[in-house]
Amino acid sequence: MGKRINSWELISGGLGLVLYWVWNGSVQPLEKDWVELLVLLGAMVFVPMAMRQSGVLKTKAERLAVILSTWVLLLAYLQEPGILAALLALPWVLVSVWLLGNAFQKLMLSPSKLADKAQFAAYLYFPIGPLAAFSDRLDWAPLGFSSIIILLTAAHFHYAGFLLPWVLSNLLRQREPSRWQRWAAWAVLLGIPAVAVGITSAQFGIDPWLETFAATLMALGGLGVAFWHAGLALKSGQPLNQRLASLGLFLCLGTGMILALLYGWRNYFLPPFLSIPWMYALHGTMNTLGVGVFGILVYRQNLAGKY
Repeated sequence: MGKRINSWELISGGLGLVLYWVWNGSVQPLEKDWVELLVLLGAMVFVPMAMRQSGVLKTKAERLAVILSTWVLLLAYLQEPGILAALLALPWVLVSVWLLGNAFQKLMLSPSKLADKAQFAAYLYFPIGPLAAFSDRLDWAPLGFSSIIILLTAAHFHYAGFLLPWVLSNLLRQREPSRWQRWAAWAVLLGIPAVAVGITSAQFGIDPWLETFAATLMALGGLGVAFWHAGLALKSGQPLNQRLASLGLFLCLGTGMILALLYGWRNYFLPPFLSIPWMYALHGTMNTLGVGVFGILVYRQNLAGKY
């Protein structure tokens, strides 16, 4: 799997998450605190590590700025929602916008392969996550959404919005994709905003078929990425640790996408265990393991300049 994981982001994020856990006393998977923990885990550990590994953060000053912004975000989640908490969440929003600007400039100066589009999509979609976290800390739920939906949006765009396209872009750089692999890639890239549009349309009372279609598109694309990694796990000649990480990504991401597919069809049939709390406990955790833990392990080599 290439180079050893650099420890700055991992140690800093780990300490922050321990502080959050101790501050709250306990964090239960079916409670809102679990979603907050997933947001912080993505913001403090996985997203900065992915940025670092892709060569986005080129200097120690840039890395330090990102780490500090995530610690300020942690402080926002140790406060009661309000103006102060929102102001503490603002630096993470500014970092995401700065990174999008850098990614846009690089895209304009480089060949526009599908892998480049996937990498740019990660930075294009990512600011929605920090913006949702800002809204959550401000205790403002626009368009009549519930507060838990806003918080879940923050989690979704750290993992499905950023880390999944980041994984996909690394995958696409390995070899020329087949026709079905290209279809899976586009299903992911189009499915991410489509899900947001579908959920918003349902909120305005529009027939839920659009949300169901978008969730199906996204889930099938994610399953395609999962099965693509299953093929890598079975490929001979790969180091054992790389194959195990690819297998873990397949199992966790695949499970998370199957749950998303079932939940996307909830307006037509809903398994009794797929309530919103169970979704963020199961689906959220599986996505965290899949594109977070195993995604970082599979693609931990330094891909400097490939963002």
